Amino acid sequence: MLKRIIASPFFIFPLTACLVFWPLTLQMFALKNDALTYYYPIRTLISDALRNGELPLWTPFINMGYPLHADMQSGAWNPIIWSFAFLSNYSLAAFQYELLFYISFAGIGFYYLCREMGCSKTVAITCAIAFQFSGFMIDSVQFFNCISSACYLPYVFLFFRRMLQHCLIKDALSCAIFMFLLFTGGYPSLFIILSYLLFAYGLFSFFVSENRVRFLRQTIPPVLMAGLIFFLLSLPAIISFVNHLPAIQRGSRQALSVVLENPMNPSAVLSLLFPFGTTARETWLDSSILMRSIYIGILPLAFLIAVFFKKDLLRNREIQFFLVAAAVLLGLAWGEYFFLRKLAYYILPLMDSFRHPALFRLFAIFFLLLTAALSMQNHLQNLIASNIILKKILFALIVITFVVCVTCVVTFQGSQFLTLFHSPGPASLGDLSFENRTLIQVPFILLITLSGLLALKKKARIGLVLIVITDMFFAAQLNMPITVIGAKNFFQVEQNLNRNPVKFPLPGNSTIEANSANSLDTLYMTGSKIPFSKKIGRNRYFITPGNLIAQEVFYKSSIQTSVFKNPVLYFADSVVQLNRPKQYSSPKIAYSQNDLPSEFFVTGIQNVQVTKLSANSIEATFSNSADGLLVLLQNKYPGWTAFIDDRSTAIVPVNISFMAIRTPAGKHTVRFVYKPTIIRAAFYLSLATLGLLALIYFWPFFPKSKKRDAHRKIDHTQ
Repeated sequence: MLKRIIASPFFIFPLTACLVFWPLTLQMFALKNDALTYYYPIRTLISDALRNGELPLWTPFINMGYPLHADMQSGAWNPIIWSFAFLSNYSLAAFQYELLFYISFAGIGFYYLCREMGCSKTVAITCAIAFQFSGFMIDSVQFFNCISSACYLPYVFLFFRRMLQHCLIKDALSCAIFMFLLFTGGYPSLFIILSYLLFAYGLFSFFVSENRVRFLRQTIPPVLMAGLIFFLLSLPAIISFVNHLPAIQRGSRQALSVVLENPMNPSAVLSLLFPFGTTARETWLDSSILMRSIYIGILPLAFLIAVFFKKDLLRNREIQFFLVAAAVLLGLAWGEYFFLRKLAYYILPLMDSFRHPALFRLFAIFFLLLTAALSMQNHLQNLIASNIILKKILFALIVITFVVCVTCVVTFQGSQFLTLFHSPGPASLGDLSFENRTLIQVPFILLITLSGLLALKKKARIGLVLIVITDMFFAAQLNMPITVIGAKNFFQVEQNLNRNPVKFPLPGNSTIEANSANSLDTLYMTGSKIPFSKKIGRNRYFITPGNLIAQEVFYKSSIQTSVFKNPVLYFADSVVQLNRPKQYSSPKIAYSQNDLPSEFFVTGIQNVQVTKLSANSIEATFSNSADGLLVLLQNKYPGWTAFIDDRSTAIVPVNISFMAIRTPAGKHTVRFVYKPTIIRAAFYLSLATLGLLALIYFWPFFPKSKKRDAHRKIDHTQ
C-alpha cells in the first residue's frame, strides 16, 4: 500500500514541487514584486468578501473602489482561490501553498498526457518533471496567472485530444471544465493563444483522419457540448469581462509598439543549456529577465535533438505537428526580432489585445517536451541502437559546454567573479555577467551530462528520472533568487504587510489622501499595505492591470487635490456633473481646467456617520438642515444602486469618476449597494451547471439499490 502511494503521481509531483521550492515550502523566503504588489492583496480581498458571506464583486480599498469581478487577472471567479478562502483566512502562507498546488498539478497533468500518448511511467515522470520546473515556470512565478495557465494546459490538451479521438461526452465535459479553470484563473492572453492552438490541432486531426466526413460527424457533437458547458460555467466571468473592457484603458485595441513589449530575445535560446547565464544584465540579452528562459533539462533536450536522427519519428504526423507548432510559437515569442508577431497582430483576431510576446514560449516548451517524451519512449524501447545516437548528442553538448566555458574564461573579468565570494547576497549575484553565471553553471551541466551517459550505458531508467530531478533542482536554485524569491525573509514580509484582521473596518468617514505619507510606502516593492490596512483612498503605486478610464481622467485633472480633501461621504457645494449618454464613452476624454472649478467645499458641519461597510455596500446616517448633494468617494460603475430610508434613489455622476445622490433635509439613512443583477443571475446558472456536472461525474459512485441489482440479475438469467 505504501509503495503504491509513493509511486503515485499525486505523491511524486507535490513532493518534487515542495523540494525544488523549499524556501517557499519552509516559509523561509517570500515571493516578490508583482506577486506581492498585486496578486496577493487581491486574493485577500476576495477571501474577505467570501468569508463575509458576499460574492467578491467590488472592493472599496483599491484606488477609490474597483470591480474585482470584472478584472480579468484578479481571479475573482477562480474556484481554487475560493477553496483557499473557505479553508482559511487567506494568508501569505496560503498564497505560497497555492503556487505549490499549481506547480504540482502541472506535473500531474503532463504525466497523464504522456501516458495517454503511450509513454511508460518512467518517461512520463521524467518529462513531467521537466515541464513542472521548465524555464517558463521558474521565470514567471511572479505572474501567478501565468503559472495557473501552465498548470491547466496539459489537462485541456489531454481531454481535447481524447475528445477528438474517442468522441466521448465525458471527455468533452472534462475539457470544458479545465478550459473554464484556465479562463477564470489564468492569464487572458494565454487563453487566447491556447484557443488558436486547439483550433489548429483540430484542423490537423481533421486532415490526417482516414474518413473526414465521419470525423466531422463524430466530433462536432462533443465539441459543441464542450463549448456549451464552458460557456455556462464561465458565464459570470464572460459577462463581467465583456462589460468591463470598454471602461478600461487596456480594453481597446493596443498599439503595435505596446503589443511588442517584452519579447524573448533570440539570443536567450542559449537558456536551453545555460538558464542561469541568460539572466545576466547584458545588452545583447536585452529583454525582461522574466521573459527569457526555455530550459527543459539536458536529457530531455538530448532526446529532443535525437528526433531528427530517427526517420520513423520524423514520419510521425503528431510529432510533425508538435515541431512545427513549437517553431511557430518560438518565432512569435521573439516579438520585434521576427516578423510573425507583427503578422499575427494584423491578421488574427484578438492578437492586437495583449503584450508580452515571450509568453508564447510556454506553448513552445510544451510541444518540445511532448516531442522529447515520444522520442524518449522510442529510444528506451530500443536502447542498443539508440545509445549510439544519444551518446553522440550528449558528447556534443559536453563539447559545446567546454567551448563556451573556455570563451567565458578568456573574456570575463576575474575580479568580478571573486566579488561574489567576498560579499555574497542577492545584490552581488544580480551583478554577475553572463560569463560569470555560465562558469558557475558549467560543473552542474557536466555532472548531469556525464551521469546521463552512465545511466544510458547501464540502462538505468530510474536513474534517468533522478538525473532530471537533480538537473531541474540545481537549475531552479540558481535562478530562484533572481526571478522567484525576494531578499527579505518570510516573516519580515508578513510583518511589513501586517494585514488588518478586521475584514471591513469602518473608515471613520475619512480617506488616506489627507495624509499623503499613508498612501506612499518606502517598502512598496515588498507589497502594498493599503489593501491590507483597509483604508479607502488612492494608492499611488498600486496599479491594477486595467484602470478605469474615468478614474485616470480624474487623477490627471486639476480637481484631484481638492476632492481628496473631503471625507468618504460628504455634502458638496460644488461638483462637476457629467451628463453623458454612456458612462465611459471615450478613452480620449480631455477636460480643460477652465471647465472645472478649482475648489470643492464641504457644506457646513458634517453630520455624516458611516455605520456599515462591506465588500459591496456602504451604509451611513446623516442629518442636514436643507436638501443637499451627498457625494460618495467610490468610482461610479454600472451596477450601483442607492437607497434613502430603503427607498430607491437615482445616482448621479460627479467629480468625473465618483457618484452622488440628492438628499432631503432631516435625519436619514443612506445605503449604496453594488448589485449587478445580471452577474448574480449568471453566477447561479454557473453554479447549477457545476452541480449538474458533479452529479454526472459522481453518479457511478453512488450505492446501487439491491432491488435494482436483483432485477438486472433476473434479466441476465433470462
